[in-house]
Parts: sequence; structure tokens; C-alpha cells
Amino acid sequence: MAYKDIVPIGNGLIIGATSFALGVIYANFPYDLQTLWLAHTSGDIFENSLNHYKTWGSAPVYVHYIFHFVLGLGFLGCFIKLYKPNEEAKYFEYGTLALYMVAVVVYLTNLRVGVASAVAGQWGDVDSGTGINVIAASQFLIVLVLIGVFILQGGLYYAEWYDNKLKEEFFKKEAEIASKAAVDAGKQQEEVVGESTGVETEAKETAPTKKTKRIIKKKV
Repeated sequence: MAYKDIVPIGNGLIIGATSFALGVIYANFPYDLQTLWLAHTSGDIFENSLNHYKTWGSAPVYVHYIFHFVLGLGFLGCFIKLYKPNEEAKYFEYGTLALYMVAVVVYLTNLRVGVASAVAGQWGDVDSGTGINVIAASQFLIVLVLIGVFILQGGLYYAEWYDNKLKEEFFKKEAEIASKAAVDAGKQQEEVVGESTGVETEAKETAPTKKTKRIIKKKV
């Protein structure tokens, strides 16, 4: 299998892992919407959000392992595409890896730590409400970064598609020009052959035959 056949697999891994991460964050959005964006101060709202993140943090370890495995697949996709990057598009790939790394780092340093604090009930120098909103704000930052990954990969796909389209049009025009030149060359050759044949025929017609020569001799 050639390397170019593996590149689409890298694309699929990046898009799949990014979509999965956005789906996980979307599951938390109803709680973050109430605490961070609608600015509710009701204790029940924060309590519901706190219980939600406690449930998430207390889930069986394989639930988190699955999520981390999917994140690892995203890195694998980035490394596949960076193994032999296209010189004209390598900055798209480096940018994708950088943004993906930022999202994972924010997840590990803010989101995971915040969820662990919710489970333990220890928020350090802040109260639980502020800690919940830090979790929500961190997820919003992750969403922005992952959307950036989509934009870079979408821009790269469009650039490659447009480049292939221009190449196809160029080669098509070149083929038409070559075909037209071959047809013109064939016509010119036919004209040359026709002119040559006409000259030979005319020469044969004007040349005296043996019978004509004999008649001339007798008359003389």
C-alpha cells in the first residue's frame, strides 16, 4: 500500500476524533448554558451541574479510556499526514496538530482537574460555582479550537480539490491542443502527398509514349 493510500485514513481519524470530542462536550452543554451563559444564580442550577460532573468523573475508568483512545486516534491521524507532508499544504497539517494539541492540553489541565475537584469537593481558592464555570469556559475554548481544526482540514481539502481541478483543465486543454495539432499535421501531409501525386500524374500524361515516338519516326 502506497503512502498516498494511507493519507485518507489520517483525514478520517482527525475528523472522527474531533467530531467525537465535540459530541462529548455537547453532552455537557445544557448544564454549561445555564451556569455560564444564562448567568443563573440559583443554587439548584449549579447543584445540577455539579452532580452532572460528579457523575462524569465517577464513571467507570473504561469510559474515560475510550475517550482517551479516540483522542489518541486523532494524534495518529495527524502524524500520518505529517510523515510525508505536501510542501504546499504542510502548514495546514502543522496548524491542525497544534490546535488539536491545545484542545487536549486544555482538557487535561482544566477540564479533568475541574471534574476531579467536583468529585472530591475541593476547589482550592475558589468556590464550587466558580469552579463549575471554569469547567464550562474551558469546554467553550476547546470547542473554538476544534472548530479551527475543522476549518484547517476543510481549507486543505478545498485547496487540494481546486488544485486538482485546475490540473485537469490544464491537461484537458493540452490534450485538445495536441489533438488539433495532430489533425492539422495529418491534413498538411495529405495535401503534400496529393500535390506530389498530381505532379507525377501530370508528368506521365505529358511524357511521349513508345507508340507516339514510332509514328513520329515514320512521318520523318
